[in-house]
Amino acid sequence: MAKTSKASAAAKTIKIARDLRISGAAAVFGALRSAAEAAGSRVALDARHVEKVDAAGLQALLAGRRALGSAGKTVSWAGCSAQLKSAAVLLGLAESLELPQ
Repeated sequence: MAKTSKASAAAKTIKIARDLRISGAAAVFGALRSAAEAAGSRVALDARHVEKVDAAGLQALLAGRRALGSAGKTVSWAGCSAQLKSAAVLLGLAESLELPQ
């Protein structure tokens, strides 16, 4: 499950759970969609603690990120684990997710 917190008055940080697999994909997408509908223009994704990831989790993350972009939100990464980066690269999604180098 993803947790949402306010990092500052203008930015919201969404913490992605350690397990970003199919069982948590709906929760991640829901948190990102909620952030897209909420006030504020900036969202930071914190995925530094992600340990397990699969294609469904990455798809949920990508769909949620697109929802944020469509809502006019500025999205940045507050952190990204090596496991998430590796899986995204393997599936060709690193660029679409705009993962940090």
